[in-house]
Amino acid sequence: MKKTGLIIITVLLSVTSLLIYSIQGTPLLTWISRIIDIIIIFFLYYEIIIGISSTQYPLQYIIKNKALIIFSIFYSVIITILTIRNFHGKSNSYFNIIILAARSLFLLFRIIKTVNSLEELLRKLNERPARSIVASFLIIITTGTILLMLPFSSTNGHSLNFIDAFFTATSAVCVTGLIVVDTATAFSITGKIIILLLIQTGGLGIMILTYFSSFILGRRVSLEEKQRLMLVLSNSDLSDIVRNLKKIIYLTFSIEGIGAILLFIEFSRKEQISLKVIFSSIFHSISAFCNAGFSLYSDSLEGFKSSPAVIFTISALIILGGLSFSVIFNFAEFFKKEKKLSLNSKVVLIWTGILLGSGFILFYATEHINTLYKYNTPTQYLSAFFQSVTLRTAGFNSVSFSGLRSATLVFMCFFMFIGAASGSTAGGIKVNTIAVIFAYIKSMITNSPKTKLYQYQLSQSDILKAYALLQYGILAVFAGTFALALTHSAPLKDIIFETVSAFGTVGVSTGLTSQLNTFGKIIIIMLMYTGRLGPLTILSVFSSNKTDYGIEYPEGNILIG
Repeated sequence: MKKTGLIIITVLLSVTSLLIYSIQGTPLLTWISRIIDIIIIFFLYYEIIIGISSTQYPLQYIIKNKALIIFSIFYSVIITILTIRNFHGKSNSYFNIIILAARSLFLLFRIIKTVNSLEELLRKLNERPARSIVASFLIIITTGTILLMLPFSSTNGHSLNFIDAFFTATSAVCVTGLIVVDTATAFSITGKIIILLLIQTGGLGIMILTYFSSFILGRRVSLEEKQRLMLVLSNSDLSDIVRNLKKIIYLTFSIEGIGAILLFIEFSRKEQISLKVIFSSIFHSISAFCNAGFSLYSDSLEGFKSSPAVIFTISALIILGGLSFSVIFNFAEFFKKEKKLSLNSKVVLIWTGILLGSGFILFYATEHINTLYKYNTPTQYLSAFFQSVTLRTAGFNSVSFSGLRSATLVFMCFFMFIGAASGSTAGGIKVNTIAVIFAYIKSMITNSPKTKLYQYQLSQSDILKAYALLQYGILAVFAGTFALALTHSAPLKDIIFETVSAFGTVGVSTGLTSQLNTFGKIIIIMLMYTGRLGPLTILSVFSSNKTDYGIEYPEGNILIG
């Protein structure tokens, strides 16, 4: 408990220092910072009390830890004064400077003491792959937030406030694409490069990049690391995990490189050849393949809605990124007649085709007399196709979503909720899950004792996982919708659309994102984070290793339906 408390205090000190640095008069963040300060004080005094009560020589402990005790008292007094002044609405800039300076010095001392405890914590994390994944995403989001808050990341030279930097970093790492500040105008070239690196890291996963770096340095990957990679890649074959990891990196950079070249050819026709055009081509290629949806154009890709080269290139990148690497590799082997298509590959390819085709038809049918009416026929078809592709968790748009009909938003929510394939860069509950659920429903309708899918029998474990994912997704969307509806006066259809877009890491919006208050941004951040990690990863973090040792319980009956 003592070591855990030490780590908690260090993390809280870091977070509240960022809040103090970025408050800029925001009342909610001020009170969040005060609450964190109170929690810090609690842990400080808890550590002192435990230390005194657990030693035979209390006086010696007090003398040895006098710096900690003095700081705790000083910290308590300053926080009390700050809280009283906040309550009366008085300025506290002078006291903020004092506490920030004291906290920074104490933080250095704490970080040094925390290293050994942190190493032990990391060893415990490594015992549970899901926890390692959750922690790795938190680390990269925190790092991105700090970098985006620095003055050199903004075009105006002023620091981006904490909550907007946190939102942007989470959206980039979780490859969502929702933005609260315009990426094209708010960030400098340095800031855009940081966002691009966050997208690439979030798309591939920090663990994949870390282990690939280990190969370059000649370090062998341990069995525990291979198990974590299996969870990240949704791969059940431990023997090929290392070889597949290398292939993933090479394939990713190859596809993104080809995409960048094709986009550069088209972008350079509208603008003069320059480093800006080259960077824009690379940025949009990576953003599309990682299904991130970030764009360097304020209107996303609306300016290219009549360009088949841009639309089809971006669409191809999105689709490939949403298929998953295992499906791409399996299809390549099938094409070379080396292997058969696996059940997983069949499901992903067939259902991807079904969703793309039906999405195109539905969007055109509902919008050809509305949003698409003012465009010529080829542009209408291009736009309908592109929206069908991008709502599969990509986040780009070639037409404005603010004027879409309610019927269009409804079916788009359904498609965004499903997402793309398991093991891909996309979000949602995944097409694999939907295929299993439909197969089970079919078996119930036909009164079949076994659930079959394309001449394969599905295990009870896979069926239960599929329904667990569905229930988790519905619960997350419901909770997010309720929280946003409680704190925002926007139309319910826009709130639901925003919530599903965040959970599915899609990144499209009807315009609500820019109107979110601080609480709303935090809700969307949580949805993006849980949506990117995936329900199974989140649930695995809280799962227990306890077993019932074969104990059997009496069977109970309950009325259903």
